[in-house]
Amino acid sequence: MSDKAQPVELPPITLFADGPTEEIREANMEAVTPSPGFPDCCFLLVEAIVKRADIILMDYTRDQVTVRFQIDGVWHDLPPRDRASGDLMLATLKKLANLDFQERRNRQKGEFGAEWMTKTHRFEITSQGVRTGERVVLRTDRPKKKLEKLEDLGIRPKLLAAFQELSEASEGLILFSSLPGDGKSTLWRCGLNSVDRFTRDYYSIESQDALEPEIINVAQITFDPNIDETPLDKLPQLLLRQPDVMCLPDLVSGEVVNEVCTTIRDQQKQFYGYIPSRSALEAILRVLSLKPDPAAFAESLSAVLHERIVRKLCEDCRQPYDPSPQMLAKLGIPTGRVQKFYDEWRPPPPEEQVDEKGNPIEIPVCPKCNGIGYYGRTGIFELLVITEEIREVIRKKPSLDALTAAASKGGHISLKDEGIVLVAKGTTSIQELQRVLKK
Repeated sequence: MSDKAQPVELPPITLFADGPTEEIREANMEAVTPSPGFPDCCFLLVEAIVKRADIILMDYTRDQVTVRFQIDGVWHDLPPRDRASGDLMLATLKKLANLDFQERRNRQKGEFGAEWMTKTHRFEITSQGVRTGERVVLRTDRPKKKLEKLEDLGIRPKLLAAFQELSEASEGLILFSSLPGDGKSTLWRCGLNSVDRFTRDYYSIESQDALEPEIINVAQITFDPNIDETPLDKLPQLLLRQPDVMCLPDLVSGEVVNEVCTTIRDQQKQFYGYIPSRSALEAILRVLSLKPDPAAFAESLSAVLHERIVRKLCEDCRQPYDPSPQMLAKLGIPTGRVQKFYDEWRPPPPEEQVDEKGNPIEIPVCPKCNGIGYYGRTGIFELLVITEEIREVIRKKPSLDALTAAASKGGHISLKDEGIVLVAKGTTSIQELQRVLKK
């Protein structure tokens, strides 16, 4: 019997090396194909594609390599790898991207291609030496649903209608808000795409270092923060064009907010702005932290539209259960209104993963979500319409508790209550809603 190792059967994936010329690309491919790290590389990329990972993160320490996938915005741990096999796999990935596989300290960035199940994919790899070793990030170009309007993000029709009615006003400030890093550009684009930009002139004043993607019928005016410019340097010239609506994806400072409020008061203009925050009410406090005139801000503010992103339960494997009366009462849902809640699929405990003879069996996982229990994401939207009670709090006592009390008095539906609507519909689970609200 031969002691020679049997060749590993690779998944049907085709990789394409990068390089400035066809000769270099071919040479890179010829170099990696017989390398011992090539099979692990193929299996990793296939697993990432099948599981719908947007990011692959590999952290190299002295003894091992931790690997994680980001799927629908949540990190999932994979079994760690030993350092030796991890090094071979990384050398293969770097060579595919035409990078120096021996460089482990300085930052490198490149890309390569792959074909799996007749679909092509691009992988962008970034490596950087860190104190504990090396960090490697691979980003995929996984096809995503086109998101152009708020309804694409999952806003309830009633909330959308209320927002669009507010957008038809001739003056006032409407704020968009979301968590930092939670889709600001998408919310900004979809929000503006959901209002009438064809019968009124829209302009957006943006930093040239942080331009938002172009939006049809929203003209971009840029300022240069590198020479200490702010939106205030562009506003007087812009007002000569007699715009109907002006947009500021970064409010920058209290001075800018004051000028916005003055323009609203004196020239009856409408503004859209963005501020990162954890809720619509906190967005007000975040603007106030910029130190504008509270009275002027209170008078100008019309509404705040806040969004969070929540994972949707996989409809192919979600598990129904009967909510207890205590749970319904805690969530504010009348008894009998909702018959079933849903939870993510979970494998049975180890003692049940056996056949009738006690032999271990493999538990099949959902082919759609690969056993994660969630598939895709949607938005939770909170629309805060500014009432006189809220304005009075902004002028005199801008605390979260006081704002919450004033908003509740006006019938405001909180972010939590909006999320409970999605739980009641079976769109997501209570556990997922709790995870998102804790951020």
